[in-house]
Amino acid sequence: MKKKVVNMFFYQSETYQSDLKLAATSIVNVENLYGKTVLVTGASGMIGSFIVDTLVYLNQHFQASIRIVALGRNQESLLTRFQGHDDQISYLLQDVSAPLAYTGNIDFIIHAASNANPKSYSSDPVGTISANLSGTENLLQVSQKTGAKFIYISTGEVYGELDDAYLPFSEEMAGYIDPMNVRSCYSLSKKMAENLCIAYSSQYGVNTIIARLSHVFGANFTAKDNRVSAAFFRDALSGDKIILKSKGQHLRSYTYLSDCVAGILSITSQGASGEAYNVTKTDNAITMADFAKTVANIAGVDFEFQISEIEVAQKTPISKAVLSDEKLKGIGFLPTVSVASGVKRILDTLREVNK
Repeated sequence: MKKKVVNMFFYQSETYQSDLKLAATSIVNVENLYGKTVLVTGASGMIGSFIVDTLVYLNQHFQASIRIVALGRNQESLLTRFQGHDDQISYLLQDVSAPLAYTGNIDFIIHAASNANPKSYSSDPVGTISANLSGTENLLQVSQKTGAKFIYISTGEVYGELDDAYLPFSEEMAGYIDPMNVRSCYSLSKKMAENLCIAYSSQYGVNTIIARLSHVFGANFTAKDNRVSAAFFRDALSGDKIILKSKGQHLRSYTYLSDCVAGILSITSQGASGEAYNVTKTDNAITMADFAKTVANIAGVDFEFQISEIEVAQKTPISKAVLSDEKLKGIGFLPTVSVASGVKRILDTLREVNK
């Protein structure tokens, strides 16, 4: 069956608007963002676009007077994604690996641009490494010149493989990542980019904060998102059976998008320089198989396993990635959305924008 094309104009969805309200009203010391200029890279991606939407919501409903600069490589994607809000957003069209074309004042840089396509980790590992490192250093140099606070969006994959006894993983832990596995290009380059942030903080006094995300799920995944969780929602929306082609025993802590972005903006506002924070909800620890079954049950579609061999280079070697949210809670942020509630909200949003 041909998959339905998802209309990406989310603002017409009441559920999506309630997600924006939840995120905006959950940010710790949100007033620290008011009147500031925030540059968001990867602005048309799932996380970057919701950050921009939340900042727009703050301007519209709380008179926050935040100047929003949305950076992306594709003008059509940006204009389509944020249609109707051109008066709220300045667009910057470029690759983050190139010198920044924006010359105005910047107070915060939230670097959410990254290759999150698992297939490319094997097909273009060099490009994955290069983008993660060169783009990050280029933006760190901008932060050094402007005094902007730099928030690096990293991943829980930097923890590598750790013994079950260490679950959930806290920020000071470090496990094994095999440098001889080409799939490690993503996790190792993200880990190196984290160290680059710390190096710029130590050597040049740049105010850097690292956000380590667990698996994020939300309605505004992009058309290019080939993660299995996005496929589950596409199938469910089309009324198709959800099929899992592996045993799905990888254990992850899942974070709903509104919690994720509110957490990122909370550490942007309140986080300490030179620190890493897990942006997660520890209680949302679930296997991929159980997540798929949850989507199927709430959507009212069938579910089955069709076990097949997955290309080794594409398969993550990390079996468990449950992150601790204690440090995030320590700055006053409390994630609230459960897996089941988040799945329902995603399906409601997708149905509302496709009426």
